[in-house]
Formats: sequence, structure tokens, C-alpha cells
Amino acid sequence: MNTYPPALQKIRSVLEKVVNVERYICSVTLIIVTLITFLQVTMRFLFRAPFSWSEEVTLMFLVWFGYLCMAIDIFTDDHAALYFLHKNLPPTLKKGADIMRHALLSWFFTEMIRYGWIITRLNAPKRMPATKFSQALMFAPLIVGGLLMLVYSLVNLAFTILTPRSEYHKSSHAATAEELMVERGGTL
Repeated sequence: MNTYPPALQKIRSVLEKVVNVERYICSVTLIIVTLITFLQVTMRFLFRAPFSWSEEVTLMFLVWFGYLCMAIDIFTDDHAALYFLHKNLPPTLKKGADIMRHALLSWFFTEMIRYGWIITRLNAPKRMPATKFSQALMFAPLIVGGLLMLVYSLVNLAFTILTPRSEYHKSSHAATAEELMVERGGTL
């Protein structure tokens, strides 16, 4: 049963494309980090001539990678959850808990953006020692990731509000935590 407005479905489909771009960026970032780390270890132990910039660049890429991955998890709603508690709630409480969760996440991401902006602005004039890049590059993921996570959590909130309570009743008999873990790639 499709009860969602077409505009919200269109927004979700556009955001799915953004998430696919994020996944691509994260994949490329992880490859770059692995290559830089491999080269750094090789240069240090085989040639006794390590790069001075590799740790700064690797750390910067890892920070960006982390915040983009968190945003993807918020969009897919795959972040940590208390399944054993949630699955035993009655449908009305489940929906209420989901609404509260998405609303709290939205508030948290708003604060993250606000304070991320302050921290980024404060560190913008400072330079990293080896690369001479602005330290703002280390803190900008708070803003970019926060904006993405805020948008995704607001869309999830809208979908949760529009989901009929009857759908929550169906999902209460769907799967155990172990079944969900296996379904998402884990093992028993």
C-alpha cells in the first residue's frame, strides 16, 4: 500500500541518487587512503624516507569518509538500534518511538551543523603543518555530513509520520534481531 505523497517520493528518489554518489565517493576515498597508507609504510620501512604529508592527508580523508558513511546510514536507517526492545513494542509505541528518534536526530544534526560551522570558521585560518592545507578541511565534514544527515532524517521523519499504524503492526511479526542481522550481512 503506497500512502506517501508523490512529492515526497520524488524527493526520496533524488536523495537515493545523492546517496549513490556518496557511496562512490566513499569507495574512492577508501581506496585512496589504502594506497597512501601502503605507500607510506613502504617508504618508511623499505626506503627509510617517509612522506611528511601522508598522515595529515589520510586523517583528513578518513574524517570525510566517516561523516559521509554516517549520512548514508541515516538515509537507509541502518544505524544502531535496539531491535529487541523495538520489536516488542505495540504498533502505536513503535511509531511514536520512531517519530521521536527521527525528531531527536534532526535536532542533533542541526546542532552539529551550528557548532561545526563555528569550529570550521575558527580553524580556517590555521594551517596543517606538513601540507599547509587549511584546518577547516578537517572540520568541514561536520557541516557537509550534518546537512546531509539533517535532510535524510527529516525525510525519514516525514515517511514515519505518514506510515499508517497498521504497517507497524505487520512489522512486529516480521523478523527477530538475529534474522535482521543475517539479512544485513551478519552471521549468527
